[in-house]
Amino acid sequence: MNDPRNRPCAPNLPDAVAPCAADAPVLTELARILRQADQSADERHWACRACGECCRFEQFGHKLYVTAGELAYLIRHAAPAAMPGQEIRNGFRAKPADLCPYQDGDRCLARDSRALGCRLFFCDPAATDWFSDVYENLHHQIKRLHAAHGLPYVYAELTAALAELASPGP
Repeated sequence: MNDPRNRPCAPNLPDAVAPCAADAPVLTELARILRQADQSADERHWACRACGECCRFEQFGHKLYVTAGELAYLIRHAAPAAMPGQEIRNGFRAKPADLCPYQDGDRCLARDSRALGCRLFFCDPAATDWFSDVYENLHHQIKRLHAAHGLPYVYAELTAALAELASPGP
């Protein structure tokens, strides 16, 4: 499948995220789009059970993809806490690739700044009937937001992107 959203992290991911993080109007508009996702879930009476299952990506059988704008939003608004023995680099905790780095037990440390996929994906299989259409619509709005502001668009798997952002620069 040659879907451009499934490309691996671009070599210049930090260069794509930084201008998004510095653009307050983009972050404000992105927050509005993310609230639309929350409203869509609320309208369908879906709520997070706070079980942490979907944050265990490999165990649950999925990957979470995010845009450069969503990464910027996480960087600006989430403050992950260090777990004992974990180093924080560039604001991110090192964690195994199959776990969300914002997961602390069953608790999400980035609840208010979580990505679009986190807002629309629920552990209950019955929730999948509406997920794809709503996700595609809102994701398209995020892509248009990048284009309208002349910002680089990157679509990358969350844990790989955060590992790239956390790694020390050259």
